[in-house]
Amino acid sequence: MYKIRGKVIDFKTQIIENKKGGEDYQKMLVTIEESDSGFSNKHQFEIFGIEAIELHQNNIKIDKYVNIDFYIKSNEWKDKFFTTLNIKDIRIDSETSELVSQNLPF
Repeated sequence: MYKIRGKVIDFKTQIIENKKGGEDYQKMLVTIEESDSGFSNKHQFEIFGIEAIELHQNNIKIDKYVNIDFYIKSNEWKDKFFTTLNIKDIRIDSETSELVSQNLPF
């Protein structure tokens, strides 16, 4: 498992049609900007399934700093690899959130 900290800059839910019938699937894409490395890198993470989305959605707010625990998952298809960053846990960074709300420097 990997860990990262960053500011949420976007999130959206997608519905994936179940081609075999039955209920459709849902996934949430969460984009953060990570700047702890000295660069402004953007990363997009995925939460798959309505239960997981409901579990974590209260911790996903635009412009809030979060700590994310995630797994890297790759799938091979037609001799190409597709990589997904799957969120295991996401938590609002309480220290940074308090400093921002008080307008104090980090």
